[in-house]
Amino acid sequence: MKSEAESAARAEVAEGRPRAALAYDWIQDHLPKSRAGRIVLALGVGTVVVGLSLALLILPIWVDLSEERFATFGYAGVFIANLASTATVFIPVPGLTAAGQALILQQGDILNPIAVGLLGGTGMAIGEVSAYAAGSVGSEVAREGQLQLPRIVRPFAEPVLRWIDWLMEHYGFATLLVLSAIPNPTFELAGITAGAVRMQFWRFMLAVLIGKNARGLLLAFLGAYGIDLPYLT
Repeated sequence: MKSEAESAARAEVAEGRPRAALAYDWIQDHLPKSRAGRIVLALGVGTVVVGLSLALLILPIWVDLSEERFATFGYAGVFIANLASTATVFIPVPGLTAAGQALILQQGDILNPIAVGLLGGTGMAIGEVSAYAAGSVGSEVAREGQLQLPRIVRPFAEPVLRWIDWLMEHYGFATLLVLSAIPNPTFELAGITAGAVRMQFWRFMLAVLIGKNARGLLLAFLGAYGIDLPYLT
């Protein structure tokens, strides 16, 4: 009887909530309860994120990851190229980001620009989950001791980090949306901050999906109308 009552109560609470929010709650309920368990899990996620970044960095030595190569896969190529371009978290893959953006521009003139823009934008958004995961990892590990930036980068990085922290604290959703829509190096910091402060994952993804899809659609329609961007060609 008790389990049935609990199930009914949960169903009542869940009614009307976004599915992404329910998925996030399920993950939180099934995380390790002990601090040690959470740290081990966080380090495991961090290993996967860094491993993916290094793999994408080394892969071009043996595999052609050029715009032309991805173009042969059509819509799937647009999605994969842009997912890979944003999944590397501070370990940039030379030319991969530009190739992903240029591919949206090129395929927007060949395929359906709406589909191209949405697939490219969604790929970029999913790739940015790595930044959120990196922030979650860092916050869990930092609970065991104070983590500081290397002294050589502290004078330059700390003002930027304080600015990003302030924006995320006061305008978190809007900050993520704007920074994800405009190509800039500070989005990774905002994504990491979102993970570190435990911003609800569904809110993070919604903001990033809107911003990245806006960018993807803009690039696709620029391509459809034959407008080239010199920095991508």
